[in-house]
Amino acid sequence: MSTIQKRQYLKYTLATGWICLFTMLLLSGQILTGFLGGYSAVGTVVDKQIYIEHIRGTGSPRESELHEITVQYQVAGETYQIYANAHIYAGLGLIEEGDTLTVVYSSGNPAQAQVLSYALYSPMVSILGYVTFVCFLVGFPRWLLWRNKPITDEK
Repeated sequence: MSTIQKRQYLKYTLATGWICLFTMLLLSGQILTGFLGGYSAVGTVVDKQIYIEHIRGTGSPRESELHEITVQYQVAGETYQIYANAHIYAGLGLIEEGDTLTVVYSSGNPAQAQVLSYALYSPMVSILGYVTFVCFLVGFPRWLLWRNKPITDEK
């Protein structure tokens, strides 16, 4: 493989990393701006429910566990509750009743809120974060080594 081809693949790798990073920021942008704007509160997990969902489709029917938590928080003396899909985190025992989580709420309507950790660790953002990490782990050191080297075509 020639140096030109190697650099081309490096460009693709780093471009993929940047695209994933920007997509991740877009998906969690509203939550991050609310948090940075000071519209956050500390919430307590008051309930944890496990539902069994029956999935039908091609092949044999199967069951899937859904973990949902109820988080209670206060804004200006008012108490609010939100329900959050806890994904796999509650299933692994990482979230239990009584745990405290950060809740980011809307400035105009504090009842409209999301749990900060689940907004950032939704399945899509988790996948994008992993791909971004691998792209920069592979691409950035090579970029540092190759950035000042002249391009010579090997035959």
